[in-house]
Amino acid sequence: MTNLKNKLLTLALLLAPVMAVASPALSGIEIMEEIYRRHQQYPYVYEQQSMVMRDRYGKRDTRKAHRYSRVEEDGSAKFMLIFDYPQEIEGVTVLAVRDPSGVMKKSVYLPAFAEQLIENSAEDNFGNFLGTDFTVENIVGEVLSDYRYERRQDRNMNNMPYFVIDVYQAANDEADHPLRRHFVRQDNFFIGQTEHLDNLGRLHKRQTYHDLKAVDGQMWRSGMILMEDVKEQHQSLLKVTRRWFSHDYVPAEMFTADWLYKNHPYIEPRPVEDEINHEEDSDSTTENDEQVSQLSGQGMEQP
Repeated sequence: MTNLKNKLLTLALLLAPVMAVASPALSGIEIMEEIYRRHQQYPYVYEQQSMVMRDRYGKRDTRKAHRYSRVEEDGSAKFMLIFDYPQEIEGVTVLAVRDPSGVMKKSVYLPAFAEQLIENSAEDNFGNFLGTDFTVENIVGEVLSDYRYERRQDRNMNNMPYFVIDVYQAANDEADHPLRRHFVRQDNFFIGQTEHLDNLGRLHKRQTYHDLKAVDGQMWRSGMILMEDVKEQHQSLLKVTRRWFSHDYVPAEMFTADWLYKNHPYIEPRPVEDEINHEEDSDSTTENDEQVSQLSGQGMEQP
């Protein structure tokens, strides 16, 4: 009997780590930390992006940009998004630097307003950027230490189990409603949908991720992100047209004011592009616009 007890005890000790990993008792912050560990820590990423916006009347507008990100060995990270189309916003840049302690500094560079970086305040995080439905925080990502994460009842949507995480400002312990709600796939810890809520807890914007692909081990990436403002009936589709994981595309010196001033100096206003150039660009715009129509309103079905 003693030998049997010893064998059972040994078996329990061996299984304990496995059971811990599979435990449903993960907290909201633990789930968010796992999301960042898997998907946000690749050291060098460069993307070419296009955006198309459409309002309630069917009027559309386009943006083109390049996104750079770099994670250093000390845990610090740098993010930069540079717009190059249309010409009136060419060179406009969002720059974010996170130090090893997790503190992030965000700034915006506007070439038309001389050589200076305009620091982005916490309040500016919630304002739409350059006519899109995305905020600066949507573009560079949220800082986990700035928020409190509460796990809610799991849900099955589209025949797939999801963690549900409500997000509150860390400094506000008495908030009646969360700022947003993340729906996290349980199979790969990837956020499939985020609902952005207003001050009364009602849905304001819905952010959905599409064209998901595993790119390296446990890391996944989305090829398209659709942000829908349900109140204003306005949509913005961000599409990654090309992506590289390479040190060569994101050298450290890029993420500095001096590099921006040198490579994107003030440019005198130029004549409007001729109709031929607009026609050449219209094909990709039409394709993106059709994708907005296909994806719009396709939020994940909830029981």
